Order: sequence, then C-alpha cells, then structure tokens
Amino acid sequence: MRERLTSGIAVALLLALVAGTWWAADYAQRSVPVDPPRRLTHEMDTFIDEFVMMRIDATGMPAERLEGPRAVHFPDDDSYEVFMPRAISQRADRSVTVATAELGRMDDDGERVVLTGDVRLQREPSDDTPGLMIESEAITLRPQEDIAFTELPAIITRADGSRMTGTGMHYDNKTRQLKVAAETRVTITPRNNSTH
Repeated sequence: MRERLTSGIAVALLLALVAGTWWAADYAQRSVPVDPPRRLTHEMDTFIDEFVMMRIDATGMPAERLEGPRAVHFPDDDSYEVFMPRAISQRADRSVTVATAELGRMDDDGERVVLTGDVRLQREPSDDTPGLMIESEAITLRPQEDIAFTELPAIITRADGSRMTGTGMHYDNKTRQLKVAAETRVTITPRNNSTH
C-alpha cells in the first residue's frame, strides 16, 4: 500500500511539473513581443553600380548580356530595374543584336526584359542580310529565345533605307522573321543601278 501511495505521489508530482512547464512556456511566449513577419513591399533593397549580368552558352562563350550604369533590386518579385540598359545577344550562329532604352525591367529569373523609353533594337548586318533598326517606346525581350516584341507602334528601318511602320511587332533573331501586326506602311528605297 505504501508503494502504491509513493508511486501515486510521484506520478502526481510529475504531472504537476509537466503542466507547470507547459503553462510557463505558454505564458513566456505570450508575454514576449514577437516581431511581425516582414511585409514584402515593392521597395528597393539593393543597388548595384556598373551592373552587368551575362549568360554563357554550352561552349562557355557569352550568349546574352545585360548591362547598365545602375540597377536596383526589388525583393517582393525578385525583379531588377536597370537604368540606361544595354542588352546584347551574341550567339555564334545568329546576327548580333543590341537593344538600348531609358529603363529596363528584368524579371522571371532573367527570362524577360521589358525595355521602356526611346527603345532601339539594332541587328548587325551579316553576310546575307543588311542591318536593321527597330524603334518603339517599349519592347519586351525574351533573351533565351532570342525574340523581341511590342504591342505599341514601331518603326523598322533597314540599312538600305527601306522603312516599315506599324502597330505590334514580333522579331525572331534565330529565324530572322519580322512580323508587324496592324497598320503596316512600307517604304522601299530603290536600288541605285547607275554605273560609273
């Protein structure tokens, strides 16, 4: 009988100790102020001067490059804003393209770059095609696909002086196909066939 009484008292003390510990932990947790979780707002958290981001191809050669004198990072959507950006696509099997603008926004882990403000996309001439300049107020680049497009009015000028204007443009640098969606006007510069 004494053993049962001793065991009962020990179990009761152990239960009281567990309950007291649980209560003390709960009380301490409620009485200590906990910082609320950080709110992610679209506010800059980092800036980079002389920003350069480059991707290389399977052979280790540079394929894409985005640079600018300054870039800022926004943690809420992991995007970058690049001031006075210069985007270069330089694959060995394609024409080099260079795009410039007043502002660029890179998101989707670098899969999309939206250029705004006096955007100029220039395709360098190659052996079989003349150079090309595309101008618009906004152009979206998909660097890995090597395409550029806009829904806004665009002016396309070839190095030979031919000119096309229209609203909505899609250019694929891999296939060198250029499509203009609407309100297309074309001015073709005649070739000078005079002989000297």
